Amino acid sequence: MSVFMQLSELLLTPVQLAIQLLFVLSLFESGRLIVQWALRLRGRRGFRTPPMQGFGALGGGYPLARRFAEDPSLTLDELDVAAMRQLELIRVATRVTPMLGLIATLIPMGPALVALTRNDVAQMSELLRSAFAAVVLALAAACLCFWIASVRRRWCAEELVAVKRRIEARP
Repeated sequence: MSVFMQLSELLLTPVQLAIQLLFVLSLFESGRLIVQWALRLRGRRGFRTPPMQGFGALGGGYPLARRFAEDPSLTLDELDVAAMRQLELIRVATRVTPMLGLIATLIPMGPALVALTRNDVAQMSELLRSAFAAVVLALAAACLCFWIASVRRRWCAEELVAVKRRIEARP
């Protein structure tokens, strides 16, 4: 067996584990999104108050606005960096998970093709099942992460616009 084949087969278990962890992360982040949505609903009145009243009564649903309320000296650029930091993990998961799914699909395909040449249909089908299960799990996780990242990105943009209005309304 070539060195490349051995190295790629060594990667299969860590890649499958990473896909499973990213799937769990996507489920966890889905729950966090629902909680944040509920907090945003509850704190909506405080968020939409006139500019002079500030963001003092906000809960955890508006992290950027709350951060600005705690430290009004923050600039929009600093809040933008904080927003990017909040979105970083979910955005990376959105992009990495499909790649890992592809890797977890391609690694077993070589041995599956070898099994096909030997007429070992049982081994071939087991390898293909493993390959397709990994890509399905990875794509499901990537879809969830993409949706979560999109919603959170919009929420961050809304908060940054509101903070900008408050800064511009200062005397």
